[in-house]
Amino acid sequence: MSDTINLPTNEIIRKYIDRQSCIVAIRRAEFPPVFKAEVERFIGRNTLKDCGRVPPNCLKAFMVKTAQKMGRSNLIPYAKKLFKSKIGYEGYYLDAGNLCRTN
Repeated sequence: MSDTINLPTNEIIRKYIDRQSCIVAIRRAEFPPVFKAEVERFIGRNTLKDCGRVPPNCLKAFMVKTAQKMGRSNLIPYAKKLFKSKIGYEGYYLDAGNLCRTN
């Protein structure tokens, strides 16, 4: 059996979120503190409880949209290349259960 079955949800999240490659890349990147704080909040509210991971397509879409909203378009190319994934899913991404447009 899987060793995650007997772990409480918060331990699953702690065990796996710190090893997810897109999370590691973001935490090592040199983004402005305000931008990084927004991304960390997104990670906190969108970590899947059953596996302790964040959907990378949604994460990248959020990063691009947040950079646009902040007027920091210079961050967009870096965010797009930071880790391998698409930007959202067919023009949308989920944020805390809400469907958001990428454009």
